[in-house]
Amino acid sequence: MKIISIFMCLLLLGGVEGNDGKPEILMTQDRDIYEHLDRTSEELNEAIDGLTEEQMIFHPGPDSWSIAQVVEHINTVEGALYGMLQNKFKEDETPSMRSELKMSDEQILGFISDRSEKMKTQAQFEPTAEFATSEEALEAFNEQRDEIVDFLKDSNVNMRNYINEFPFGKVDAHQTVLFMSGHTHRHIQQIEEIKQSSGFPRD
Repeated sequence: MKIISIFMCLLLLGGVEGNDGKPEILMTQDRDIYEHLDRTSEELNEAIDGLTEEQMIFHPGPDSWSIAQVVEHINTVEGALYGMLQNKFKEDETPSMRSELKMSDEQILGFISDRSEKMKTQAQFEPTAEFATSEEALEAFNEQRDEIVDFLKDSNVNMRNYINEFPFGKVDAHQTVLFMSGHTHRHIQQIEEIKQSSGFPRD
């Protein structure tokens, strides 16, 4: 599990981009995970809806991802976190471990949304060329995100009592979902940077 967690950290923070933008913190005052998930779903749909195939596969630089690859990465990460939560909820609650949590909800969101610190994903975690059109990318994202939200709502568990081990420390399942939402927001910022980069195809 520790090895998986280390790989997960590299996967989650992946991507090398050419433009450094100031990160914004996503809704840190709002702790409702479903509002976070709704907001990032809306943001991603707005960011890429209607983009042409040329825009989706455009690379700002030789070591940079295209928008299509960014969305693929988002989907891969959300699928991995989804699997983590599914497995965790099969275990017994561990409320005694709550005292071991070191980060607040706001700190989790701030950490994952901050794009001033960037890491290159290992080769096995880099996106391929799964999507060519915005329609394909959004359909895959929306279907999986809807499934995740339905799973969380149907689970009927106290997510504060399920603790996951991440490379940066222990977080509860509620914070894991916030991490998922913040990770998506992180890469929405990346998409906007790509759209503003030199050479991006214009309509």
